[in-house]
Amino acid sequence: MRILSLLLLVTLWSCNGQKQESVSPVRKDLTQAVYASGKIFPKDNYKLFAKLPGYVQEIHVRVGDTVTAGQAMITIRSEVSELNVAAAKNQYALAASNASDDGPILPSLRAEVTAAKSKRASDSVNVARFTALLATNATAVNTLDQAKVAFENSKAQHARAEGNYHATRLRVQTEAQNAKLQLDAQTSNRNEYIIAAVSPGRVYDIVPKIGDFVNSNKAIMELGNATAFQVELNIDETDIALIKPGQNIVYEIDAYEGKTFNGTVDHIYPRIAALDKTALVIGTLEQGNAQWYSGMSLEANIVIDTKKNILVIPREFISAENTVKVKGKDEPVKVTTGLKDLRYVEILSGVNEQDILVK
Repeated sequence: MRILSLLLLVTLWSCNGQKQESVSPVRKDLTQAVYASGKIFPKDNYKLFAKLPGYVQEIHVRVGDTVTAGQAMITIRSEVSELNVAAAKNQYALAASNASDDGPILPSLRAEVTAAKSKRASDSVNVARFTALLATNATAVNTLDQAKVAFENSKAQHARAEGNYHATRLRVQTEAQNAKLQLDAQTSNRNEYIIAAVSPGRVYDIVPKIGDFVNSNKAIMELGNATAFQVELNIDETDIALIKPGQNIVYEIDAYEGKTFNGTVDHIYPRIAALDKTALVIGTLEQGNAQWYSGMSLEANIVIDTKKNILVIPREFISAENTVKVKGKDEPVKVTTGLKDLRYVEILSGVNEQDILVK
């Protein structure tokens, strides 16, 4: 609650000469509000974190720069990542060489296939020649049988050479493909060290400096909307039930002493923080002619209710039992109260404007 009106106090002197404060109820406008403290942040405010640990190699922007979505913000270098990429490159180069038709593996296997094929062809000719000779009794049967055995062996050897060549070729090609995938993965992993903006906006803070070690546990940069701002307010859990979207907010900002700014309740977070028993409320903030900075402190009054021309008295004149002391009456008078702010309380019944209240 905030002080929103003033009431004239009358100073009386008792018969023994002691000063005595008194007041009569008066009619005035009264506004009830919930007090809150908070800070100004740009809309769509977010923080960037390093995905993997490493050292800051380069910072591509400065605080205050306007950036686009996907723009590189910080490059982080990791020796482990670089070594992994180098190892993956070497592995892929070796696998690609082995898979090449002119590499160290396939040419020798093709030569074995060619030799086996030639041997099979030669043995096939021998079988035909000895068959013809046997028909004219120019050779023995066992000679032809030996030629046939040699042919069957060379045919089998040719088949094995062919099979070995094709199996080895498939294997080295698969190894080359896997090595390429591994290289792509390591290269992509290295790209994770280039931290980019998620959405367009302005850079409001850069935490590390070049050469600093960073990891995923601490934010390295803060970004947000370049022109639109909002307020994050902490509302005590005893007051949160009074807050509703659309309610007017009056702000007092430390940097602009004596001035007030307006806004409305935009969003209420449906949880109470365990540490300080407060709820987070997001409020809009009219720009006006002020210059906002991310993290500015402020105080706020969220207007809950306003009544016109109601009977009020200062709160210090009413007891915890809702009684007041009326001049000329020996016993305290019970009153019915209504709207309240930090200093005043509405009187619904019990006293009127002609009564004089004393402490």
